[in-house]
Amino acid sequence: MNLARSVTLALLLASVLAPLAPARAATAIVKVDGGWQLQVDGKPYVAKGVTFSGSSSSAAYEQDCARLAALGVNTLRTWGTGTETRVLLDAAHKHGLKVLVGLWLRQGRPGAESDDSFDYVRDTKGMKKQLADTLAQVRHFKDHPAVLAWGIGNEVLLNSPTDASKEAYARFLEKVVREVKKVDSSHPVISVDAWTLGVPWWEKFTPSLDAYGLNVYGGGIHALAGELAKAGVVKPWLITEFGAQGEWDAPKDANGVPREPGDTEKYGAIVDGWRKALAPHVQAGRCLGLFVFNYSASFDHTGLWLGMLSGGATRPAWHAVREAYTGQKPATPLPRIERITVGPVTRDEDGAWAQVDVAARDAAGTPLDVSFAYNFRGAATRHERDEVVRLQASPGPTRGSWRVRLPSVKGSIKLYALAKDGAGNLAAATTSVALAPAP
Repeated sequence: MNLARSVTLALLLASVLAPLAPARAATAIVKVDGGWQLQVDGKPYVAKGVTFSGSSSSAAYEQDCARLAALGVNTLRTWGTGTETRVLLDAAHKHGLKVLVGLWLRQGRPGAESDDSFDYVRDTKGMKKQLADTLAQVRHFKDHPAVLAWGIGNEVLLNSPTDASKEAYARFLEKVVREVKKVDSSHPVISVDAWTLGVPWWEKFTPSLDAYGLNVYGGGIHALAGELAKAGVVKPWLITEFGAQGEWDAPKDANGVPREPGDTEKYGAIVDGWRKALAPHVQAGRCLGLFVFNYSASFDHTGLWLGMLSGGATRPAWHAVREAYTGQKPATPLPRIERITVGPVTRDEDGAWAQVDVAARDAAGTPLDVSFAYNFRGAATRHERDEVVRLQASPGPTRGSWRVRLPSVKGSIKLYALAKDGAGNLAAATTSVALAPAP
């Protein structure tokens, strides 16, 4: 065999054995039979998604994506990009998932996301930088096959303090959308805001958006399509965040603490939201998909209220996502806390204590691992308001009772009873306690 032929055969063999680079996938939103359809490489695609923060670090992304794919999830949504984005895209592609890639734009008032305060009316230098940064991210990730679409901004209009700032932002957003499309014509561009608050501003000042992203919680999902029709919306839309009724809509109890929905209500909200509220609009070509909030293991106020995980334990939203997207119910009924009651607060040299009665069980009547924690929404800082702190507790004098040491704070706290079964499912129930200052 001569040298030239040997080299040719070697190159041919190498090309066959070498792993193929993943091909870029093209996404489009097209009109089909009078409705809208999301397509990936020409094939119909409905986003069955979750918002994604991850269970821990980026080292767990492959495991996260595998677990989510097993739940019937096909799409993830992020709010922004960072050093971990490439790792997530690679893991998602490996497990057959797409990503609605978030491109963060700064918000206009303190107290909102990240406590930022950006002036879209006057800060031309800052807007120029945001545009450049956004386009750099699009160029960096646009050829990855896991990219489904771009989601620019999150609830910026909700968090803009004046009509002038809302208009200025919406006009700037139009510029960003147009420039993104020049860089990448293969992926649709949406923007995200709360409920329908962004719609009038998008309709008037941001016509280049391909679809609208709407963050909706609780029973509002059943009324959303009607509100969009009243507003004259003809563009398609996605539900970019969804879960049980949020704290901002919840009625307050006698101690002024918003009443958190129970686990059963949270579960039902997700299943009914997808299968009853949205299914007709997916079929009609108005709704392109749903993202349930949130795949995160955070042990904090938002995580316990709306999250799919809590540390290594699964919350009701985890199982609800699977039933919504696959029809598969839990193999055995999930553990439940049927009642939590708090007796009078007493004090001794060690602090304030209360007897707390908890009725918790699983389907087989097996004892559950019960613990307690609190959240103080009256705290001074955002971090403290979100923090959930474990409480010392010991068995009380009667079955199902506990002696719980209460925190040294003044005001009303949310008290959590947490009950974990042997399969790693975590039930939660809440009540409130009004605490007076220590004498």
